[in-house]
Amino acid sequence: MPRYHVLGAVFPLMLCLAAFVPPAHALAAEPAPVLLHNGERFLRMGNLGFAKANYDKLIANYEGTPEAAEAHGDLGVIAARQGNDDLAIAEYEKALAIDGYPLAHFNLGQALLRKLDHGGDASLAARAREHFLAFDAYLESGKPRPAILTYRLDEVRAELAAALKRLQ
Repeated sequence: MPRYHVLGAVFPLMLCLAAFVPPAHALAAEPAPVLLHNGERFLRMGNLGFAKANYDKLIANYEGTPEAAEAHGDLGVIAARQGNDDLAIAEYEKALAIDGYPLAHFNLGQALLRKLDHGGDASLAARAREHFLAFDAYLESGKPRPAILTYRLDEVRAELAAALKRLQ
């Protein structure tokens, strides 16, 4: 059989198969909750590189989802631990922009205070206060909380009260 006849038969088959290719997020190796869980596990272990790799993969495949918002928040935590508050602030702001991930308000307030302590503009205090108050409103709302807040609520409330007192 001549080669052009074989290609003529294969090409329509390829077009049919292309119609069934799933979207990019469906091709991810793991679902978003699995990537988030893995990232959190590595973050708790202190393995920031593996945590970041899971969060980056989650964001690449599921950007715009609540899981991606939480991943951005955790990337902010990683950046803060590495001393990069500018990057931490950018990640917390992404988390808030996607899904209003409430824990990002607290972390963003903390990062803004650190920048203020290192000679940042006085306007950072007003921004930090705004985010701490938003986080306080979330805590008082009774909305579901992530596990980290459930287990460390007293500690987080104490840190929040100290930050708000400092910003009066």
